[in-house]
Amino acid sequence: MNWWGKLVGTGVGMLAGPIGAMAGAAIGHLYDDKTVPKNEQQARILYLAYFFSCAGKIAKADGVISESEIKVTQSLIDRLKLNKKTSDFAKNVFRKSKASKRHIEKDYHELGQLIKYDITVGQSFLGGLFEIVQSNGKTFNRNQLLLLFLGEEKLKLPAGTIISWTKGGYSPPHPNHINTSNYTITLEESFETLGLPSNSSNEEIKKAYREKASHFHPDKLSSKNLPSEFLDFANSQLARINQAFEEIKKKTSYSIIRPSLILITRLQLWASSMLWVTSRTEMFSSVASFDKTE
Repeated sequence: MNWWGKLVGTGVGMLAGPIGAMAGAAIGHLYDDKTVPKNEQQARILYLAYFFSCAGKIAKADGVISESEIKVTQSLIDRLKLNKKTSDFAKNVFRKSKASKRHIEKDYHELGQLIKYDITVGQSFLGGLFEIVQSNGKTFNRNQLLLLFLGEEKLKLPAGTIISWTKGGYSPPHPNHINTSNYTITLEESFETLGLPSNSSNEEIKKAYREKASHFHPDKLSSKNLPSEFLDFANSQLARINQAFEEIKKKTSYSIIRPSLILITRLQLWASSMLWVTSRTEMFSSVASFDKTE
């Protein structure tokens, strides 16, 4: 069964809410392909309704919706490969949400129930919102960040996800399979990507890497039968995590990745110093013995 179809149990009940009302009204005329089961249509349209509702609210959180935020929102619509009808629906939800008094926390809560708190899907959802916020430049707006932090909490994502993204740990999806190996990453960004301080031990680095990578492992994702847009996101994040791990190994191979060498070197220095002390002690003892005999 398609992943969207598995969500029908939670999705149908949400069609009664404000967001669900918009989604419910759209079901039936957004899909040109009538072979798509109705339950899959409901789940997908609900997801889009929640996303663009949150997108409108988070874009307006800093007081005004900028041209860059509008451009990024359009790029997200293009990335999702929405047809003309569905694209118009998404834009309509976005426009209406700007003036809505419904708090974004309710959208997050219901979205979490819809996707059953799947970490990959939740991060993909929040990642799109992060791209909108990030479009305004390197300085993040406080109100928009607070809404992202709220999303991290309500979608039950790993603590520190947003902080990591703000410091270089986020990689936008590349649906056209662009080679991301040419994208540079600094050592500081690498540690932030893994959510670690720069003085972390070898074991801490390995543990953080394995835990982060496990959320986006191909075998794990294939068992979920996720739609392509979530797989593109997961592949991009996994590539960034791998790149960060390799950068840490390359730049800190002596001081962090191979602490045993430091221990061995220190032991060798200690042993050498002890030999020097011993030799000097024996020399002075010999001199003292010579003086006595004289």
